[in-house]
Amino acid sequence: MINQTDRKFLATAEAIGQIWSKDPSTRVGAVAVGNTKNQVAFGYNGLPPGIADTDERLQNRDLKLSLTLHAEENALANASFVVRTVYVTHHPCAGCALRILAKRSVRRVVYIVRPDFDARWAASLTEARMLFEEAGVQIEGCAL
Repeated sequence: MINQTDRKFLATAEAIGQIWSKDPSTRVGAVAVGNTKNQVAFGYNGLPPGIADTDERLQNRDLKLSLTLHAEENALANASFVVRTVYVTHHPCAGCALRILAKRSVRRVVYIVRPDFDARWAASLTEARMLFEEAGVQIEGCAL
């Protein structure tokens, strides 16, 4: 069940995506949270550290998609603690579901429902949900 703390972390993820992501089409933010609510790590979709955010890379969709690290990946990479919950502004794709599951400690994923995005990426999101369910990771969506 989504509570007020969940909504605060989702709002934080939304702000991170809007402020830090340079993706011209979809700005995604994520917050990885540990056992205590003061253990947090942030991530956003963007090119890896040391790789320049050039117009060519950001405007060429195929190139951008091949180079971009997803927000969930960045948040998990930035976490120096055991992550229990991942909050993300968009439903995780199948690739991010695998990366979240590889962390082995995540028990819950909470995301903002975005009908247009969810419809566009339906196949990958369905696969992600199946992976989470099989692994026993709770996934919950909500509207902000």
